[in-house]
Amino acid sequence: MKKIVYILFLGLVSSYALAQKSIENPEYGLATYPGEITKIEMRDTTTVLHFKLEKLPWGYFHLNKESYIKDLSGDIKLFTIKLTGAEFKRNYFPKSGEVTYQLYFPPLSKTVKTIEFGVEKKGGGGIYDIVIQEDENSILLPKKLRGNWLLADGSNRWDYGFKSKHAIVDGIVWNYKSVDRNGKKYTISLEKNGEVKTVYAKLGNNGIVGFGNLPKSLQDYSIKRVSNPDFKMKGDVPIENVVFEIGSTTYSGMIKGFSEKMKQKTGMLHVNNPFIGEQESHLVKINDDGSFKIKFPLTHPQTAYLKMPTGRYDIFLEPGKEVFHYIHNGHSFFMGDNATVNSDLQQLKDIRLSLSKEAYKKIGTISPDDYTKLCLELKEQTINRLSKYQKDNFISQKALQIKNTEIELGFYDMLMSYDKYRRSLIYKNIKAKNEEDKLPYEEFEVSDTYYDFLSQDILNNKLLTLSNSFYFFTNSLMHAGIFNEKRLSNLSKVETAYWLQKKDVELTTEELNMVEFSKQIETPEMLAKKEKFRKTYGDTQQAFYKKYKEHFKDVSAYLKEQDQPKHEFILNVVDYLKTINIAIIEEETKMVEALSVLKTPEEVEQERLFNKQFGRTVKTFNDKYIEHSSEIFRERLNNSRNEKMQAFFGKPNSFLQDVIKMQSFSKHFEDYKFYDDDKLANAQEELQIPFLKDYLAFCNKRTKEKVERNKTKGGYTIHNVEKDEGDELFNSMLNKFKGKVVYVDFWATWCGPCKSGIKKIAPLKEVMADEDVVFLYITNQTSPEGTWKNAIANIKGEHYRVSDDEWNYLSQKFNISGIPHYVLVNKLGEVVKPKMKYTPNSKLKQIFQNELSK
Repeated sequence: MKKIVYILFLGLVSSYALAQKSIENPEYGLATYPGEITKIEMRDTTTVLHFKLEKLPWGYFHLNKESYIKDLSGDIKLFTIKLTGAEFKRNYFPKSGEVTYQLYFPPLSKTVKTIEFGVEKKGGGGIYDIVIQEDENSILLPKKLRGNWLLADGSNRWDYGFKSKHAIVDGIVWNYKSVDRNGKKYTISLEKNGEVKTVYAKLGNNGIVGFGNLPKSLQDYSIKRVSNPDFKMKGDVPIENVVFEIGSTTYSGMIKGFSEKMKQKTGMLHVNNPFIGEQESHLVKINDDGSFKIKFPLTHPQTAYLKMPTGRYDIFLEPGKEVFHYIHNGHSFFMGDNATVNSDLQQLKDIRLSLSKEAYKKIGTISPDDYTKLCLELKEQTINRLSKYQKDNFISQKALQIKNTEIELGFYDMLMSYDKYRRSLIYKNIKAKNEEDKLPYEEFEVSDTYYDFLSQDILNNKLLTLSNSFYFFTNSLMHAGIFNEKRLSNLSKVETAYWLQKKDVELTTEELNMVEFSKQIETPEMLAKKEKFRKTYGDTQQAFYKKYKEHFKDVSAYLKEQDQPKHEFILNVVDYLKTINIAIIEEETKMVEALSVLKTPEEVEQERLFNKQFGRTVKTFNDKYIEHSSEIFRERLNNSRNEKMQAFFGKPNSFLQDVIKMQSFSKHFEDYKFYDDDKLANAQEELQIPFLKDYLAFCNKRTKEKVERNKTKGGYTIHNVEKDEGDELFNSMLNKFKGKVVYVDFWATWCGPCKSGIKKIAPLKEVMADEDVVFLYITNQTSPEGTWKNAIANIKGEHYRVSDDEWNYLSQKFNISGIPHYVLVNKLGEVVKPKMKYTPNSKLKQIFQNELSK
């Protein structure tokens, strides 16, 4: 009887064990869902997934009732029936920064081998290939040896990555050849393309395992990071001097669990190039096994921004060196050159300087002095956070140097953004539909002394280039109120002719005569009076044009009925407004009064005679050289800014000023333009830094070679990865438009400036409806399909909504770093302007007509 009871007891225990199967730290593939699965319970009535989630940068997380699991051998989804440890809503993290919660689902079949977890909601993420039952015949490595092993001395250096089907050692992905066991000791034999590598391992206590290349010299490793602030790393010194070179670097790696299920199979690596003033985009093509490798140009050590299907990362790179990056469920592990620096920077990624939403909302009432104090406080808090982390953890000197540089540049950028933030608030208040939606605003004067934080120390500090924020810093500096000229004086005909001839433009006899006669109406006295009027009433004048623009067509009709309209357009507008009982305000009245006496009767008569004789020539002249006008304006603006910087810093030359000059010279390379030998030599003479002289010549040569290639292959972009895919993709999109001029607009439904630009260009489409001009709109998957379909119903033109990979190819081809981005293609299907700035309809029309006439 006892024997029968015992057998029944064993049966019950066995049955219970089957019903209560528990899988600790299950193996799974790619995860696009935040957090990790720590355990799976296979109960008889439910299946429970245990999650652990560390604090996210934004401080909260959402859980959805639409979560499901699915047996990969079938198509049936089992949706969640219960949640413990959190709620189905927005959840906030506790002080510990770590949350554990459990999702309950209906029971799975006891024979299930692999499942998938997902969220039935766009952007909800998922976890693929979760192993419930391993095929022991195909798995050589036991679970105790699997994981990303960090050196347990406090350096947390990642030397070994052992997975169920492959191993990562020395920045190489190996296959298992054999695994031999002798008690707690293991001999792991790895193979790659005929090369064999042996790793020895010994199981220790408390999750520690010894690894090494020799059985008698094993070092302790742990899966968890080990805190040891007293650890000293050999050769741990910061960078003393930044060496600039025309070099390249290699970035490679692997995404854990990447499979054919992934819709997106490309990533983009963005390098901020401060010398040409652009963000250079490099396509990262991901192989079916998740591996990737890319070699691209790099001028100096710096952080770069990486966007992958699994997330976004900052990577530190150096010319001539290689980095291997393993992306594991939201975590990053590095091998190769600068592995320690990159690992440390990943740990510090949440320590950053930023203005809170609350502070931004109050920016309208914060004075310049109080804003400076706020920025200093935020900087101090950020540095304190960094110091606190350093007390408990080892940080390499390089990583600490780069992080401090990032904080310093962020501080400068925040201070220089004061005006920008306030202008943005004014714009939002104007757009607000209700009075209660407006934020409070007070007028403050920003004096020149506000910018005293810009000391001479930054002028030749090349170490600032270690952070990709240096690119943004130079951009903010160039547009800072103290250096930025809001409105340049109008060029006289003589000055315009001088600039054109400087650019080797040969003027016709009629144009030269017009320029000569213009001296009679553009005398030094007249130009001085106009400049004084511009400085006094320039803002009022611009506001006037904007305010009464809707009446301009009616004003034109009104003028045709007048026997002798006034010589100034604004005065004619005011006369017309009187006829429809619109009174101008006091400020506008003062401007009109000043304008009415600006010219003497003799000057008015001379101008009338000039316009009678050369009116058509002037119009033809302006239309003919419209494309030169922006270049002339930019050069004048650069000269004005350089003069102001020299006066502010008290120095005519420095590394920083050279970088800004280099950016202005590089603008010439847009639209496939390059310098001839003499002009290149002249530009190089203005630069003091030898590297920048050489780099300008390199960029010029590269552009010239690009132009030659374009003669046989339109739109070819140098340094492309998988060029053909990008070119063939764009060409296939344009095939149906051959013989027509194509204006391409890269946009998105969520992009305010994009939608504003589309709205502004709508009237031009109507005007050119019968011309061979195509308006082509391209967006990507960030524009929700339903929203996009509704939006394009009101946007006349041709439309594409491309995949993420296709967008990456196009971004690589046209170096798209932000939208809207405009491209112009001629009738032959050749890209003639790969990066057009926003252009008013009147000028855009002339550009189209010029291309149509060719």
